[in-house]
Amino acid sequence: MTSLDYAWDEPVLPPFIMLTVKGAGSSEIVCSMNDFQDSKQLYYENFIYIAATYTFSGLQEPGVRPVASNKDAAYAELVLDVSPKTQRVVLKKKEPGKRSQLWRMTGTGVLCHEGSSVPHNPHKPSPRSADSCMILDIAGLAAVTDNRYEPLMLRKP
Repeated sequence: MTSLDYAWDEPVLPPFIMLTVKGAGSSEIVCSMNDFQDSKQLYYENFIYIAATYTFSGLQEPGVRPVASNKDAAYAELVLDVSPKTQRVVLKKKEPGKRSQLWRMTGTGVLCHEGSSVPHNPHKPSPRSADSCMILDIAGLAAVTDNRYEPLMLRKP
């Protein structure tokens, strides 16, 4: 927690401050500075993109064999996206705010797909659980042991 001394701009007005989180689902609260309560909280979702880092920077990890020799891939900005028809996970160009490309990490370390969840009010704590979302998984039923690649897809937990 960080604190900062502050002198009121208008000391004759009531000591209230409005706190706002800006974003797709902005949230705000008004707090009395004389009686600041822990029960007043701002809620917001912090979604993530799962990106192929090479396609954003062109930098490659040492000792890793390049997947493609095409120099265009170095700056294609590819992220995981989900096909709505097949639920397969594919690499596509990043489109800011596109729900099929947004993911969130649960408190238990599971990657949930935002695009397959029902949107909720960002002004309230998230009632979602890991059981109510679609998670990132491999398409195969067993662990891969024979050096084959398995496609990614969404599944119920």
